[in-house]
Amino acid sequence: MCIAPSWEMLSVLSKVLIYLSAAIALGGAFCLFNYSDGERATLKRVLKLHLAGALLGLPAVAAGFLAQVGTANDSGLSGAFDLEMAGLLFGTQLGDLSLYRAIGFAILIGSGLFFNKAILQQSQIHSRRFFQRLFSFNALGFIFLLLSFRFGGHVSVQSPLVQLALAVHFTMYSLWIGALYPLLLISRTKQVAKLKVILEKFSKHAIVIVSLLLLSGLTLMLSLIHSVRELFTTAYGLALLLKLLLVIGLLGIAALNKFTIVPRLLLETDIAVFQRSVKIEIAAAAILLLLTAYLSTALGPAMH
Repeated sequence: MCIAPSWEMLSVLSKVLIYLSAAIALGGAFCLFNYSDGERATLKRVLKLHLAGALLGLPAVAAGFLAQVGTANDSGLSGAFDLEMAGLLFGTQLGDLSLYRAIGFAILIGSGLFFNKAILQQSQIHSRRFFQRLFSFNALGFIFLLLSFRFGGHVSVQSPLVQLALAVHFTMYSLWIGALYPLLLISRTKQVAKLKVILEKFSKHAIVIVSLLLLSGLTLMLSLIHSVRELFTTAYGLALLLKLLLVIGLLGIAALNKFTIVPRLLLETDIAVFQRSVKIEIAAAAILLLLTAYLSTALGPAMH
């Protein structure tokens, strides 16, 4: 049927937006909490991005649900709006998954509105407590997004240990990727000495985060494939292998930043080198995001 790929594409797009929005909210708040430079301009841009991401996340959840309704009907665009079919699917695990994600993004939208309003009403530099509250609110919304994975996807039928690995993997990914753009903004400062202190702190955290990302990813990979041969002989395996190589690449960049680029950070030209490395990470993260959404929607591990 020619309409099937359209629903599949919509499902992939909705997951890309959901994963990206989650990363923006959690990683952005994590970055502000740990590495804020105290600049109101940076704070405003990161909070606006967080709110925009959360506002995109909610319709992405709805689009993903409608794509499943349309797939079930297999009758064109109008099939996605079949209330009877929608009611039936809402009573399944798909409904639970969508509900948890909707609650998560509703919390993130509320957080975005509250903290954006707060910075408009206050002129002073915000305390660490302000960023702690922001991170706590966003973490609460993120927890609902994590819980949603129990109701759908290849890992939902796996053991609690594998599900924990998925939670760790998605959390580390979100902390890492969501922090990159805010960090890029922070690195545009002329205060090189202050920036070096911030980046040294980030580099220490980054090694731990990306290492956990790699280890949890390996755990997931081993649970989803039955032999090493599948990594090279199936589409799913090749996509997993590419993901693994990208994460190893991210770990390499994190190590390069920690042990080479940041220790040498003395001049604005050194800052430019660091910024290039962050942009490469962002590009690799975008490919990872697309691969993850496609793997969990259009491809699946081999059945035995």
